[in-house]
Amino acid sequence: MEPVLVLLPAACEPGLAWPGAEVHRYSSPLDIPGILASCPLPAILVRDGIPAAHAERIADVIRAHPAPVIAVATTPWDGETPDPIAAASRGIVAGFGLRAIDRLLELLRAEP
Repeated sequence: MEPVLVLLPAACEPGLAWPGAEVHRYSSPLDIPGILASCPLPAILVRDGIPAAHAERIADVIRAHPAPVIAVATTPWDGETPDPIAAASRGIVAGFGLRAIDRLLELLRAEP
């Protein structure tokens, strides 16, 4: 079973872990490109707190990533407000909190 990369903002509660996931915390959105570049695994990006000023740069990195990236917004998104990260990702799950990660791990592991 291939591991899945989970990128969490540093503000998320400490100690979060999922079996078979490599959890990386980012202090700044500027950390995300380096993390994704160093780890070509399928990824789940918790995008909470990423300002619009950084969204295009992160979207470019997601498009260049060799494996699928799914974005998670722990709060609801209306699906209409432009979001470059959502557009670049394989999918976005919004409004389900961090509980969504459990299901997304199953989905990404099932990918051929």
